[in-house]
Amino acid sequence: MSSFDAEVLASQLAQLGRDLQDEVKHLAMLEHAAVDSESTYRHTQVNLQKVLDEGYLSVKGNVEERKAQARLKAEAQQLDLEDAYREWGITKADVRIQQASLSALHRRCEIGRSLLSREKALISLAGVGEV
Repeated sequence: MSSFDAEVLASQLAQLGRDLQDEVKHLAMLEHAAVDSESTYRHTQVNLQKVLDEGYLSVKGNVEERKAQARLKAEAQQLDLEDAYREWGITKADVRIQQASLSALHRRCEIGRSLLSREKALISLAGVGEV
């Protein structure tokens, strides 16, 4: 092996470090999106409950009839809640995928460091026999 191989490995390792930094920034953006999605879901959940409560109080009849009428009046909010929950789930999945990507990139960095150490050792050993 030559010092050229070590230089190439060092260059590739440096690029992996830059890639890792970019991926961490991307993860931060995804984490913020997940927080925003959860907030939207929670807000929609509160709105749904408010509409259900208002619908229940505004209708006359027995308990079951009032509940049924309240659910009918809150149908649009229920759909909004389902959409918000789905969006939150997608953003959480994006975060998990990005974390897996970062983990794989970390492994590549570890492999690159091991290879670079090996190359340095081989270069050092090759220089011992030469005088």
